[in-house]
Amino acid sequence: MGKKNKSNGGGNTSNTPTKTPSKPPVKFNDKWASIENGEAKSASVSHYKEPSKEPKFVHPAKLAKEKKIFDGFDIQERVLAHGKVVEQNGGKKRRHREISPKMEAKKAKVESKPKDGVAAKKVHKHSTVSSEVVQSTYIVEEPDNDNEITLVSNGKETTIEKTVILDEEIEDEEIDEEELEDEEEVEDEEGMDEDETEIDESEMIFDPKDIERYIEFEDVDDEDEMEDEEEFEDEEEVEDEEVEDEEEEVADEEQGEEQEDEQEGEEEVSDEESVVSEMDADSDDEGFIAGKDREAHVISKDKAARTFAAKPVDFDAFPFTDQDSVVTASRAFGFMISPCDVQTFFDKFYQSNVLVVHRKTPAYYGNLFSTARFSELLEKNHLEYNMNINIAQYKDGVRTTLNGKGRVYPQIVKQHLHNLCSVQLVNPQTFDDRIWYLCEILQEQFGCFVGANTYLTPAGSSGFAPHWDEIDAFLLQVEGRKYWRVWAPESVEEELPLESSGNFTEDDMKGREPVFEGWIEQGDMVYIPRGYIHQARTDKKVHSLHVTVSTGRQWSFANLMEKVIPEAVGALTEERHKLRRGLPIGLFDMGGVVDLDYPQEEHFTEKFKIVVDRHMSRLRNLVADHLLDSSVDSMAKEFMKQALPPILTDKEKKRSVIGLSTNLLGDDLIDFCANTKVKFIRKHTQRLLMESEDSCFISHRMNNSRLFEGRPETLADFPSTGIDTYRVLWNAYPEWRTLEEIFSCRETKSDTRKEKLAAIQILFQMGVLLVKNPK
Repeated sequence: MGKKNKSNGGGNTSNTPTKTPSKPPVKFNDKWASIENGEAKSASVSHYKEPSKEPKFVHPAKLAKEKKIFDGFDIQERVLAHGKVVEQNGGKKRRHREISPKMEAKKAKVESKPKDGVAAKKVHKHSTVSSEVVQSTYIVEEPDNDNEITLVSNGKETTIEKTVILDEEIEDEEIDEEELEDEEEVEDEEGMDEDETEIDESEMIFDPKDIERYIEFEDVDDEDEMEDEEEFEDEEEVEDEEVEDEEEEVADEEQGEEQEDEQEGEEEVSDEESVVSEMDADSDDEGFIAGKDREAHVISKDKAARTFAAKPVDFDAFPFTDQDSVVTASRAFGFMISPCDVQTFFDKFYQSNVLVVHRKTPAYYGNLFSTARFSELLEKNHLEYNMNINIAQYKDGVRTTLNGKGRVYPQIVKQHLHNLCSVQLVNPQTFDDRIWYLCEILQEQFGCFVGANTYLTPAGSSGFAPHWDEIDAFLLQVEGRKYWRVWAPESVEEELPLESSGNFTEDDMKGREPVFEGWIEQGDMVYIPRGYIHQARTDKKVHSLHVTVSTGRQWSFANLMEKVIPEAVGALTEERHKLRRGLPIGLFDMGGVVDLDYPQEEHFTEKFKIVVDRHMSRLRNLVADHLLDSSVDSMAKEFMKQALPPILTDKEKKRSVIGLSTNLLGDDLIDFCANTKVKFIRKHTQRLLMESEDSCFISHRMNNSRLFEGRPETLADFPSTGIDTYRVLWNAYPEWRTLEEIFSCRETKSDTRKEKLAAIQILFQMGVLLVKNPK
């Protein structure tokens, strides 16, 4: 029985009954007489509540984005917190304004105040120095014993029996609470009746003018009008800025290059080129939810169990393969995260929230991987410490790596497992075809390298300290069970890191509440976004084996900018001679980080800051207008260098340059005739890149190693006369096209038949083309 809120802000909490105040007599008038006398009460006036005068702020993203249909998974919408928009002259929008000396003095006075206690006590996450002994303790309920719990403190485990509380004591307390709540409800209802009867009827005389004056209907149109005014003002400002830019360009052309050079330090840079709006600057923090306030979404066992078929998946039979590699990738990814659908995952969880799926289907992952398969790989392959295998142990709050040297042998691994060490296989896709198949086809989904790790951990142990990774991780539990704790980032600085963290101690995690804590059993899946700290331990009686599928390593906008900006600077330097000028004389006396009395500080803005700002805006325009397309090609080229090579079916091998059971002395040669059909092996196995206007080449991943960047990238020259043929094949994928259809189509009419055939033969020799001869 839930407690009801008290309307009067307080109440008698003792068991002594309170005396109910007597109700004043209610006055009843003849309602027909009141109407005739013009004294009728208006219900709209009686119950009218004047709307708030506070401006309502609707974020542009909410206006532009349609609300999605409910997907049936009870996934909560994340509510973004937005501050009020300060009303300024010219409309309610954020404007850049200069701070007066008086405002700077006030700002300095405010900043000089000491920070609040919470911020002052914040300690760096990697700090190991503490003035007092801090302990990290959490409780794990053992699934096989309902009468015992395990207390884990600084890595040490203690088994404790549960204490049973008599039901009679609980029932007595509940009865007392119910009686108290009933009394409070009676008081609240009586108080409400008194409020209703004490209304002054003289103030409620019916008057049409009062209705017109007081009744205001709240509508979305008011917000729309306010937004329309803001958009109109934005358009006027943009038009004014464009006119000013055009006038400046015309003036520059008339005055000539010499006059432009003389006035370079005096020109003003427009706000559009030099000032980043406050909304852009604040957008990084907008909507960030820190730490425990993020909630992991858990799909229950019962719901998941009703969705899956009982037949295990056979990865040797290429279970997800379709004629379209993009469809193949979507099927495989859907299987991995099911019953959550793919679109819901990318909308609600990708790089933002933890997703846990309890399936109650131990054989869900079929023959993907097993301990027996791991032993077989150790016996048949030359696996080495550090490169392929890591031996780790986490005991008493300390992580230890126990790697040897040279090759790893099964009997040595067995000894490490007996000593409660965890064994990590760093790159199983290099040696196991089933994991290779899963990772390779998922690359079409994510557009970047997809790898894997396997972790075999004996019962009653833990191998790794709390840490975060620089990848998005999908944990597939293929054997046993594991107890996981996952913590969300506490600040924007910790969100989506590009490098892995070091090992956190138990002291570092003191006071942080996990967003997920619980058992992951065989057949389950956990998605952990990049930057989430995580740590696990096994059950006392059961070992654990899970496969971690990883994606997104060094694949961010920051990585794209690292490639684009140097190229843009080089291109701008070639075309803009001002960028090649020497730095101003006396630059070291104009400014610096240290607050000194620089002799020429007054020239800093004129001779340095404005000039650099102008170069930066030219650089920005060059990237936006000319280099964005080429930046996509640069990342595609990087993908072709890193990605796993495609794993082909027997039919694909037979129709490609690779071949299957090829009779080298036979006369069954591949014939390129009019009825021969061709298609690309995958949608993204190759990329056509332009080196210049009349020169191009192809980067592909057909010859890549299954070890990450184990071989140099493959680049092959391609004739510019074959670009149209390539375009026809790429646009037609996944459909087959006969050579006659390619030769006769409108897109390739500018090329000769010989040039088209040469382009197709080059693609076949590269290995990126499938060929099907007529029977």
